[in-house]
Amino acid sequence: MTYTLEPHIQTPEDLGIAMLGNPHASIIPTSNGNRVNRAECGHRIAELEGGIFTAQGYLRPMTDRRL
Repeated sequence: MTYTLEPHIQTPEDLGIAMLGNPHASIIPTSNGNRVNRAECGHRIAELEGGIFTAQGYLRPMTDRRL
């Protein structure tokens, strides 16, 4: 299997922000109760796609898009 290294993603929260956007950059005001837990989301994304967090960054498995 081939992997892609994403050095800017170090933690599950980083992955959640990369996938969902930065919670502090929203132009729509939201209460804290309405915010998505980006760390939990990043953890679940990593589990689902089989990625792992390393000291060098996030290793994401590359999918074969040739069908």
